[in-house]
Amino acid sequence: MNDHKFLQQGLAGVLEILLLAGCGAPAPAATSAPTVTSTVIPSATAPATDTATAAPTEPVGLWEDVTEATISETKFWSNKVELADINGDGLVDVLFANGGDYEMRGLPEPSQVFLNQGPGEAFKEVTEEVFGPTLGWVRVIKVRDVNNDGQPDIMKGGTFQSQSQLYLGEGLGKFTNVTMTHLPALEASIGDLEIGDVDGDLDLDMVLADWGAGSPMSNKGGRTRLWLNDGTGHFSDVTTAQMPDVLVRFSWELEFVDVDNDYDLDILVSCKQCSGSYLFENDGRGTFTDVTEGRLPQSRNNYDFEAMDVNGDQFLDLVTINDGLLLREQLFLNNGQGGFDDATKESWPASENLGCDDNMHAFLDYDSDGDADLLIGSLDCHDRLLVNDGSGNLQLFEGASVLPVGTAGTLGIAVADLNSDHKLDVVMSQGEAPGAIAEKVYFGVAIPPDTAKPIVTLVESISGPDPNQPIQIRARVHDNKSPTMPHDWGSVVLRWTVDGQTQDVPMQWYGEYLWRGTIDEPPAGEFSYEVCATDAAGNEACSSP
Repeated sequence: MNDHKFLQQGLAGVLEILLLAGCGAPAPAATSAPTVTSTVIPSATAPATDTATAAPTEPVGLWEDVTEATISETKFWSNKVELADINGDGLVDVLFANGGDYEMRGLPEPSQVFLNQGPGEAFKEVTEEVFGPTLGWVRVIKVRDVNNDGQPDIMKGGTFQSQSQLYLGEGLGKFTNVTMTHLPALEASIGDLEIGDVDGDLDLDMVLADWGAGSPMSNKGGRTRLWLNDGTGHFSDVTTAQMPDVLVRFSWELEFVDVDNDYDLDILVSCKQCSGSYLFENDGRGTFTDVTEGRLPQSRNNYDFEAMDVNGDQFLDLVTINDGLLLREQLFLNNGQGGFDDATKESWPASENLGCDDNMHAFLDYDSDGDADLLIGSLDCHDRLLVNDGSGNLQLFEGASVLPVGTAGTLGIAVADLNSDHKLDVVMSQGEAPGAIAEKVYFGVAIPPDTAKPIVTLVESISGPDPNQPIQIRARVHDNKSPTMPHDWGSVVLRWTVDGQTQDVPMQWYGEYLWRGTIDEPPAGEFSYEVCATDAAGNEACSSP
């Protein structure tokens, strides 16, 4: 457990007491971290009881702990977790990015891979088969197809001045380490990385948060790096020419977010030791400019960004972690002009926004009502669920225990349907807190199956297309879940109709929640088109310009 963070939280708690007392409110007792009220979810047939007089009943959890039956007990410091189907069997596998410590290099450890064997079966660890005997200090793992061969590839971001690693997939869960031939030779401290097409050349590039050499609590920081893909999975470093010359001090997180709905990928970079985080705007060709001032609210100590349209206005909003007053989270609503306004006070009041040492969050539609709720992973409090009312107002879920207690040390959190029941399950990577190193897997039990339609917005409008040139159509498609992954989808297609004949063209994801499809031989006359998405649970939605 890190002294810097917990000293900060202790001071924050004292400050909160003083603030409340100064405002005439009774000062709260100095106690341990806040807890979440747990009661029983009433059944559809049983009458509601008077909670003031009813006998105590064992809380019903939304998710149940199945760690022992799935991955068993793990023993390494895990920073983040990636959920992806790496062997093409239609089942979601689990990858943990391992190696501590918090601000200084600890012992090197193996990142771990567990293959899903299907419902009712234990996962199979295949760490050495995938990664070999490699040890390291890995802060992040991402799975995407970077060489356009239809197979998932694995990228590991190394920290504490180590070389990141790239493994190209050969199919059926086989991988080859191509780091020496495909990546820039660079010893760096990569706190996070994201994959997406920044320059519109139809391959996936990489942006990496590098916090620089030495302790990130005291060094000068590092420059956010951009590696461009040549289409075959070979990457070149274009940071000097195409990225802002800004040193970011201790970043654990960055995100590709199209902040202005112009279909290109802008970059948000979190910063713990800066006066605030950063917004870098893409010119559409992969060159970025620092436009932070006046467009991104500034607060120190941000650990995480998560982007989602929380209020249904077709622009992506942001939730941050730990950078609000007294370690609370913040909600920034997109203003539709390429920037964000702080809406925390109005949409996420302090009564619903606990001041805990939280680390990561993920969006999910836990109740399948068509909007994005928020799951928060915490180092020292209970992991928590915030329920969205559909307008972006967040309320702390108190109807039942969200997750079983005893999950201190959560550094990473991810959701996916692991057991093919159309309910989102939860996986946590654990580290930093003594005695809370073992990872956690939870299956959804008291949550409904997914019956909500996907969200299809921002379908690109074209006018007067040239019948002799291919037509590219882009759109934003998601399932109120972050991030969106291939296993979330049955299909995402561009459906176009001419003379009563309809054709479907598969669309490709290229970053954030953005997809593109191409009509190679468009008709000469009038035609109509729409984007249609079917999620993994079979729910379908279509939208036209």
